[in-house]
Amino acid sequence: MKKLIYFGLLAGLINVIGWFALDSVFQGDNFDFSLGETLGYTAMLIALSTVFFGVKSFRDKELNGSISFKEAFLKGFIIVSIASLIYVVGWEVYYPNFQSDFGEKYGEYLISNLEEQGLSATEIATEKASMAEWMVKYENPLYRIPMTLMEILPLGLIVSLISALILKRK
Repeated sequence: MKKLIYFGLLAGLINVIGWFALDSVFQGDNFDFSLGETLGYTAMLIALSTVFFGVKSFRDKELNGSISFKEAFLKGFIIVSIASLIYVVGWEVYYPNFQSDFGEKYGEYLISNLEEQGLSATEIATEKASMAEWMVKYENPLYRIPMTLMEILPLGLIVSLISALILKRK
């Protein structure tokens, strides 16, 4: 069980380190949100690969090479839960200290995309108001924490499901 915790810690740390790596690549106002999103989810997927290795290690070393789908999924869920907790706590530390203008920059990025799509001034104004409302909500940790959790948890559950399917063995 202790090893599962280590795999979860590793996954969480890989994600947090990824934020700093992206910051160093996209310094200042050069951040490309579409590329950043792709790289961010790629880093999450790489980090969550620890689920596969953690479940495989548990199966091979603790259960003599056999594990049911249910048990494999639950072990993967433990790793994902720890990784998700670190991801959320990490963002709560990282966001105010290194990305406090994230909401503003992201809003500008979304509005510029809408302008490029040729939306009318009324539609853009409506979206700007909606984005301003979102930014106010995002500043509240009770809103931000579940949103942050929903970035990683669904992907983690999919990785756990796939890992359980691949690793189950009687």
